Amino acid sequence: MSIKGISVFTSLLCLWAGACSAAQTVGQGTIEFRGSIVEPGCATNARIGSVMELKGCAQANRGSRLDVRSMAPQASANAAHVQLVADSGSGRYYDQQYVLVDSAGKRIRSGNYVITLTAP
Repeated sequence: MSIKGISVFTSLLCLWAGACSAAQTVGQGTIEFRGSIVEPGCATNARIGSVMELKGCAQANRGSRLDVRSMAPQASANAAHVQLVADSGSGRYYDQQYVLVDSAGKRIRSGNYVITLTAP
C-alpha cells in the first residue's frame, strides 16, 4: 500500500469515527422546561364617554379585578368604579364592556382616572 492509500484510508477512518461519535451524542441529554405557557392578555380600549372595552380575553382571565383611582388632588366623596354593561358570554375568548360610574351609579363624563386590570 502506498503512502497516498494509507492517508486516504486514515482520513476515511477518522471521518467515520467522528460521524459515529456524533450520532451517539445526539441521543443523549435532557431537555427541561421551566415556567408556564400563558395566553396573551386582553386588548383594551378606552373610548369617549367613560366606556372601556376588553377584547379577545382568554377564559382564564375571567374574574379579573378592575380598580379605579381618581387622579384629582382630593379624593371625591363619590368613589368611582366600573360597571359591566356587556359580556359576549362563554367561549374560548370573550369581550366585555364597562362604564365608569360614581357611587350613585351615574356615568362619570369628566375627570382623569387610572383603571388597573388585575388578572388571576
